Amino acid sequence: MKPFSPAELAARVGTVLRRATGPQRPSAPPLEFEGLEIDPSAHEVRVSGTLVRTTAKEFALLTFLARSPRQVFTRGQLLTQVWDSSAEWQDADTVTEYVRRVRKKIEADPNRPRWIQTVRGVGYRFEP
Repeated sequence: MKPFSPAELAARVGTVLRRATGPQRPSAPPLEFEGLEIDPSAHEVRVSGTLVRTTAKEFALLTFLARSPRQVFTRGQLLTQVWDSSAEWQDADTVTEYVRRVRKKIEADPNRPRWIQTVRGVGYRFEP
């Protein structure tokens, strides 16, 4: 085990405690877009009325982006906000892979995404 700072220890303990207690958020209304529905309370995604199965992180990534339509997020920002991590501790390519997985599940043509768009040289955005 590598030595690390007390601040890092506190951050890691905080992360474990948040995971153990779960999110303490009130019920959120579904996010509805043309052909796409994201229901945070039920933890469900529907495309044209068809339920799409997602992992917890895929769902968290999609929900985070959809809650801030048209706002561009860097991979580093997404690591911080969705993974509660940073590029120092986790490879930023993790974000790229998860975006690919989500696109494969919700896009009619993942090679020409409608919902999650790449902003070259910057990051990703949700296009409603």
